Amino acid sequence: MDLTIGTAHTVESGLSFELDHTLRIERVAFAAKLRAARAVLGLSQDQFAQQIGLTQKSVHRIEQGVVQPQLRTILKIERFWRHQGISFENLRNGGFRLVVESDVLLRD
Repeated sequence: MDLTIGTAHTVESGLSFELDHTLRIERVAFAAKLRAARAVLGLSQDQFAQQIGLTQKSVHRIEQGVVQPQLRTILKIERFWRHQGISFENLRNGGFRLVVESDVLLRD
């Protein structure tokens, strides 16, 4: 009986570690996407924050991967990117590809 409990705990602990690892990868990837999109658009953290209704400090914390943004914040940001002609393709290995519409590149 102790062996079963120990195994269940080990399995549960392993799943918890995998979930934590996956969430960390997603948080870091989202932070990198935010930095890349801002760079393409030529926006400072403050300018970007004003566009989506956040503070510069919040944008900084998201970009550093310090916080996991709320779902509504993620959706706001993704909506803004789409409106600006920027999208991301998620790759199977956890990475991503930045897709920028040509007219975005021609903006002054």
